[in-house]
This record gives sequence, C-alpha cells and structure tokens, in this order.
Amino acid sequence: MDHEGQAFDFSRKAAEHVRTIMLAPDAAPEWTRDPEKLWQRAAAVEKRMDAQEARIIDFSLPRAVPAELWEPCISHVYEPFLRMGMVMQIDIHDTLASDGGRNANVHGLATLRVIEGNEFSSRKSRAWNDIFRQRNGREVREQFAARLTRFCQDHGINYQADARPNVERDRPAPEPNLPRWNFEAFERTGEMPEALAALQEHRRRRRAWEASRSEEIEAALDLTTVEGYLRQRRRRRLSPADPAQGLPARGDRRAAILRAWHHGGWIGADTIPSISAVRFDDSRGVLWIDLKDGSTLLDLGDSIALRGRLTWSAALETAAAAERHGWTEVRVHGDQAYKDAASVAAMLRGITILNHELSPHAQAQLERLLAERAASAGQSQNPQPSQKADDSYESRFRSPNSQEVHRAITKRAFVAEPSPLLHADAEAAALNLKPSSHKTCLRRKDACRLQN
Repeated sequence: MDHEGQAFDFSRKAAEHVRTIMLAPDAAPEWTRDPEKLWQRAAAVEKRMDAQEARIIDFSLPRAVPAELWEPCISHVYEPFLRMGMVMQIDIHDTLASDGGRNANVHGLATLRVIEGNEFSSRKSRAWNDIFRQRNGREVREQFAARLTRFCQDHGINYQADARPNVERDRPAPEPNLPRWNFEAFERTGEMPEALAALQEHRRRRRAWEASRSEEIEAALDLTTVEGYLRQRRRRRLSPADPAQGLPARGDRRAAILRAWHHGGWIGADTIPSISAVRFDDSRGVLWIDLKDGSTLLDLGDSIALRGRLTWSAALETAAAAERHGWTEVRVHGDQAYKDAASVAAMLRGITILNHELSPHAQAQLERLLAERAASAGQSQNPQPSQKADDSYESRFRSPNSQEVHRAITKRAFVAEPSPLLHADAEAAALNLKPSSHKTCLRRKDACRLQN
C-alpha cells in the first residue's frame, strides 16, 4: 500500500520469492526496517508526479553459494552502499533455470536520499548518481564482482566473478527484458509480437551456443586426458632405488652401459632374436635397443626407459637390463599397465619394486608364473633344478636376451694381461670386439681349439 492508499499486488511472485532482507545504516530509525513504511515515506517526500523514488541494484547469486550463506553474502556485497547512507530492501527470488539448475536472483531497491534525524533529507543525494554513472556503470559492476569473489574465497567457495561484458568474454548478448504486455498479448490473441519473436530467436541462438560451448569444453577435456596419457607413456621407465647406483655424469655413461652389456663385450643385433638393432648415441650418452616387436628401450645408465608400445618382451628385456646393471631395488614410473608389466618382469628376476603395488590381475599373473616355475623345477632331475627351471620358464615367455646369447656364443679364456675392456675408459676397444655373426664367433672358437 503506497502513501496515497493505492494497493499493489505481487502475489504472483510468491512461489519464487524466498525472503526479504532490510539493510540500513546502524544509526537509521526503526521504520527503515519495515518495507511498507520505508517506501511510503520515500514516496511522500517527493513533490513531482514523475519523481524517481528508488534505484534498482540487482545481481545473480552464484550456484556455488549455499542457501545458508545467501544473507551474509548479500550483506557483504551491498555493504559499500550502506556506508554511503542508503537504505535497501533486498528480495531473493529462486526460480528454475533453462538447464534445470537453480537461478537465484537478488533484487535490490535503494533509497535516493540520506536520512537526517528521523526523516529523509529534503534534497536527493546527487553524488550517488555519479557513482553509478562512472564508466557507464562498469565501476559498480567491477565492485560487485570483486566483493562477490572475495566472499567466496573467504568461505572456501570455488567461484570467480567476472564483470566484463559478454562480448569481451566470448559469450552471447544478455537476454532483453520485455514488458509483460508482450506475453499477455500473445496469450490473448495467439499472435506473437515482434519483440517476443525476437526474444524467442535470441533464446534459440543462445541454446545453440551453449550446446557448441559444451562440445568445445568436452573436446578440450578429452584432449587434456589424451595429452596426459601420452605424457605418462613417455615417462615409462625403470630406475634404481639408490641414486648412487645411477650414473648422472654423461661422460661415464657410455663405458658404464657397455660394461653392463655383456661384461664389456658387444653383440651384433643379428645374433639376438628379440632385438632388431642396437646403436649408441654419443651426443646424448644413450644406448638405443630396438626390439623386433616394434618397441624401443633406452638405456641411460641411470634408468631404462620404454618408447613405443608396451609388450611383454619389452618388459622382460627392461628387467634384464636392470639386472645387468646390478640393480636389486628399483622404482617404476609410468602408467598402470607399464608399472604392472615391468614390476612382474622384475619380480621374476628377484628385483624388489619399492613404489608400486601390483593390481589384482597382475598379482594373479605373477602368482601363476611363479607356480609354473616351481612346478617345472620340481619335475627336473638335474642336480641343479632351479637354474634349469628358470631357463625353461624364461624360454617359454620370451626369446633369449642379449646376455644369454653372449654367454652362449663366447668362451672365457685366461690371459696373462687383463683385457683393456676392464678399464672404464676403454670404450673404443669395445667396438673392436663386435663379432660380425654367430658363424664368425664359432669359427674363432674352432681356431682356438686347434691352437690348443
């Protein structure tokens, strides 16, 4: 009821109206806490028929803010206006958004006059108008965004307000506000006014934009997942538990890797069934081991890395390379599949894994393989059944590794002077001992027998 006795009925908003909050300076009289009395006095003090009695200051509540924090959040956002001397009526409306979520809006009405004593001032505060006109209202919008963001940060809510226009944020233009008579005319006549038709077209375009935006976000998430998976695959490696066992000095890598590979000798790739090529990168100090199944091992001296697809042969050769280096405890890095495969292969060789626990499937596979190894050892009649069982087991699941091939085609001989390969700096000599083929090595053996 206004000051002239005219009644206004807003009962149609009752379903969406949540509550009314009155905000006033601390020294304001008691009648400022009553909405009806407040606006009756605000209207009565005006002399002109077309005088403005209040200023509308609205904003939307973030969905992340829970309902129990709505009132303190609103008080925090509107606090600067109270310090200026404004009295405000705040109404919270909660409706259903187009996406099915909550759409909580805050509708604020602010007085235009300061309170002097127990009444409104006879003059309006024109300085308040200048505040809302600064940069076409951008100053107030940025103030709202900053205070809303600060409140969310203080209460542990993940929300960042943005006061920039929609065009600067790559978003569609805001929905235009139409007078109610457009909707009433459409209900009465069945013919859609031009403004209402434009609104429907705007909503259609907005829905299309939201759908394409959702697809873009989903594609970006998928891309992030794929990139993360690829980064994880590139980090597939096995390293010693003790950093002292590694060889961070690049100058020592070549000699150390060659010593680990076949005790200083070198074997051609054509003599190793599971390896297609072996090459040493002098500039990086890396031994590249290309397997015939398409995967590649990189022996860096202080770690064994896998490039390419994961295979059981690659896992076994990785564990064999770690054993050649003398690593008894290792750490495995990479994705779950690689960790399981490399861990099982290493455990079969008695190498302890410190940083990974096998998945139930991998644990079952390990137990099955160990049981088969134990059964093979029990059936052997050799005085040393365990070694024969290990050899038989290994041959079932992989081709002979390079160390086994080397031991099979070479023969140890006692010499008066130690071989230069025993020295760490004797790297060039390692290449001179590379046999051209398995037949060449056998011919050398026959020649040694004839001399003896």
